[in-house]
Amino acid sequence: MQKRGIDVSKHQGNINWSKVKADGIEFAILRIGYGGSAPVKDEQFENNYNGATANGIPVGIYLYSYADTEDEAKLEANSVLNWLNGRHLDLPIYFDIEDKKQLNISKEARNNLCKIFCDIIENAGYWAGIYSNKDWAVNKIDGKELGKRYTYWIAQYNSKCTYDGEYAIWQYSSSGKVNGISGNVDMNYMYKEVGGSLSSSSTSSKKSNEEIANEVIAGKWGNGNDRKNRLNAAGYDYNAIQNIVNAKLGYTQTSYYKKYNGSSVSLVDALKAIGVDSSLSNRKKIAKANGISNYSGTASQNTKLLNLLKQGKLKK
Repeated sequence: MQKRGIDVSKHQGNINWSKVKADGIEFAILRIGYGGSAPVKDEQFENNYNGATANGIPVGIYLYSYADTEDEAKLEANSVLNWLNGRHLDLPIYFDIEDKKQLNISKEARNNLCKIFCDIIENAGYWAGIYSNKDWAVNKIDGKELGKRYTYWIAQYNSKCTYDGEYAIWQYSSSGKVNGISGNVDMNYMYKEVGGSLSSSSTSSKKSNEEIANEVIAGKWGNGNDRKNRLNAAGYDYNAIQNIVNAKLGYTQTSYYKKYNGSSVSLVDALKAIGVDSSLSNRKKIAKANGISNYSGTASQNTKLLNLLKQGKLKK
């Protein structure tokens, strides 16, 4: 089999999906967002998901990863599940690993990020996959080994794909032209059927995370550790379900700045080191979020904030 498809994000703007369908596109992979310590949802995802599905185009999704720690990979996966909110997918959820930031960690650590993300996705009942270009698959991660465990989507802009590992989808161009899309769009061929929901007996009879979240709200799964233990024992992803519950109840999850591992005793220098605005006005905002309402930059105030930052507990 060979199917022709596209992958899109906010960079394609508003898409006329009926024209895309009429132009012979057989599947679409949509960017749901990009990650790191504070994942952001793609502003066109909802429009793209609704437009593609309304026109009968099978869809999958991907997240562009900035993760360079295990905690960030977990946050990225759970953010995807929260945004997806139990919705159906026809194709997998892909972990897009290619950012230069991730070259600062070891190859083993990069492999581990892939596994952490994909395992959380699979535990939630979806197919998980990895996207990278050929160079990353060969040299930056163990693409062949990962491709034996998870479905692989490989990028190589060429007249043919020369990657000799396993893959189901080949992204062959970034300059395609499709009716209904202004400008260039990434083009892909699919060679193997890959599904969005796991078909094994262990997951086919399970309820969706959305259904379980509604049961949690109704009080059917207990509270605290009891709820966590019961959900895990039943094969559900507690964190993914709790994220949905929090969203439904209007709760916001506290987010923290990246932990500072340096030796500086200066709050300003520590903030700069992790890429955070260290101006007085921004430090006042940070201080207020962390219980200091009258911040003026005194030594004791800065020491308190710096200690929180070194513990990874400085609230945004």
